Amino acid sequence: MGSVVVMKSMWQSWWTRLSVIAGFGLFVRLAFVLGITRFDEPVGDQLYYSAQALTNARGEWFEQPFAQGMPAADHPPLTSFLLSPVTWLTEASGSFVTAQRLTMTLIGVISIVIMAMIGRLLAGERVGTIAAVITAVYANVWVNDGLIMAETPTFFLVAISTLLALTYRRRRDIASLLGLGVTAGLLALTRPELAVVTVLGAALVFSVASADLSLATRSKRAALVLATSLVIVSPWILWNQSRFSDSVFISTNDGLTLAGANCDSTYYGDVGSWDIWCAYETPVPIDADASTASKLMRRDGLAYLRDHIGRYPVVAAARIARVLSVGFIGSNSNAGVSEGRPTWVSLLGVIQFWFIAVAATIGWRNVSNRSDRWILLALLPVIVLVAMVANAYVRFRLPAEVGLIVLAAIGLNHLLNAKQKQKASCASE
Repeated sequence: MGSVVVMKSMWQSWWTRLSVIAGFGLFVRLAFVLGITRFDEPVGDQLYYSAQALTNARGEWFEQPFAQGMPAADHPPLTSFLLSPVTWLTEASGSFVTAQRLTMTLIGVISIVIMAMIGRLLAGERVGTIAAVITAVYANVWVNDGLIMAETPTFFLVAISTLLALTYRRRRDIASLLGLGVTAGLLALTRPELAVVTVLGAALVFSVASADLSLATRSKRAALVLATSLVIVSPWILWNQSRFSDSVFISTNDGLTLAGANCDSTYYGDVGSWDIWCAYETPVPIDADASTASKLMRRDGLAYLRDHIGRYPVVAAARIARVLSVGFIGSNSNAGVSEGRPTWVSLLGVIQFWFIAVAATIGWRNVSNRSDRWILLALLPVIVLVAMVANAYVRFRLPAEVGLIVLAAIGLNHLLNAKQKQKASCASE
């Protein structure tokens, strides 16, 4: 009898329930990694991240994995950097790719806990629990945790920055402010477009009104967020200026992205898609480094956009439909397959996203503080803009899904409360 009481008492602990949910999330991710992707060769962007981590592990830090001696910044550095230690430890065993995937899985499980903490901070323990459950089972999240891509560290860092922003709004503490600047800088080193988080963080710090914080103090704190973020990214930026023939800041991927987004196949064929072969149509001198290649591809992509500007509104609308999973579902699923995402996982993610979107709408109406609402949905217009300009793959929506998941948890909690009140009302009658 005593052991039953102890077990019941333990289960009443929020951290115990969260541990069980995180454990289930780990099980889902391990099942995907060890049961489905274990013997798959890295494809798409996975190939670069995996190979770059291997090159780093061999002491050739950010040299081209496929062009010895040439500098590499094909993607921002953080993902490959995170994978380099485990790659160094496991290369000799021949299983470093699986080790890289398991590293992503670990980061993904930690994200479940962070999401729960966001929900608890906003609306209590039950909302935190619901947010953890959604994160654990949502296919658009766990599929990335089984691949070697930037999405897993991106989701983790966006969750951390969201938690810090919400904490700062409540406490106005310097620790949260500095943490926000650090995570914003790390996000820029993970996905270039998320450098905007630095600006958003500074705007939040400046706009949060408080009787004991003057305009000058808020301005200084906003500047501190910007400065902290710059300290994080500046070593990479400065190093790149010395390595490439043309100026490179975060990565050399912008040219490839723009050229692949603006061509006949994406404007008149599979409208709103992205085609890497379009980028490869750009003539590049054989001795050119990645910065020169990017410059030439960027020139061709922007030239095509200017020449077909009349068609662009149709393409932009198609990209918005794609990134929000309201159209082109089959085409998006096929693109996912080319990156290592099974079709059934992509389709499951679409169905789950629709439910999350509906629940998030209800949650939005039940968040009373406008700053909290803004923090949770700040990245949604950013990902829509990125989709319109560059690429509408569903995985690019992931940064905005941190806030959507939390809002969905709040919405589901509201529905549960309403149902409980209805039951209590019926019982009293």
